[in-house]
Amino acid sequence: MPSRQQLRSLGIAQADIVNRAVGREIRSLRMAANVSQAQLSAAAGVSRTFLCRLELGQVASIDLRVACILFAILGQRLTVKGWPVAEPMRDAGQLKLLDRFDARVPPIWRRTRESVMPIRGDLRAWDERLDGPVSVGVEAETRPNDLQAVERSMSAKKRDSRVQRMALVIAATERNLTLVRTHLPILRQTYPLDTRAFMAAIRDGRDPGADAVVLL
Repeated sequence: MPSRQQLRSLGIAQADIVNRAVGREIRSLRMAANVSQAQLSAAAGVSRTFLCRLELGQVASIDLRVACILFAILGQRLTVKGWPVAEPMRDAGQLKLLDRFDARVPPIWRRTRESVMPIRGDLRAWDERLDGPVSVGVEAETRPNDLQAVERSMSAKKRDSRVQRMALVIAATERNLTLVRTHLPILRQTYPLDTRAFMAAIRDGRDPGADAVVLL
């Protein structure tokens, strides 16, 4: 998992890319509409110099409200959507959950926190990886919301990291227990093993034989 400073640097780099993309898109839309810079800047309440610099990718940061106004005047709606490119920073609760999990893992397993994908430039990582009789990718969730999204992310990591097994470790709070029970039929399709079966295999130093949801 990238450090907080690395994530911040990644965000700065992405901001530069987005700023330039916004400028290029505004220029393309303006020219397609046969609108001059003077007309667009006056309608949006910005200077022509600012608009020119924006279109040339020379603006370090653009106000989101200004961008939306420019797009609206050109008959467009600016939308924003995030795409996963790296692992988010982890909170103290997730680290404590991993500590509880580790306390049940015997020394036969080599434990690696924040185990990155073996792909150049890929910033995804397992919260932890166990290597022993088999390799196991581990994700820790203290308050999951979209379990299907978590499953998709983990399955992609399993494929790309070539681990044999994966374990979704969830904090055993009342709220989470209810969530897991509600989704259990779907979860069992990907995670056939329960906590007892999976942890027994880990304790005995053997292949669990399947993936698992572990409640701790």
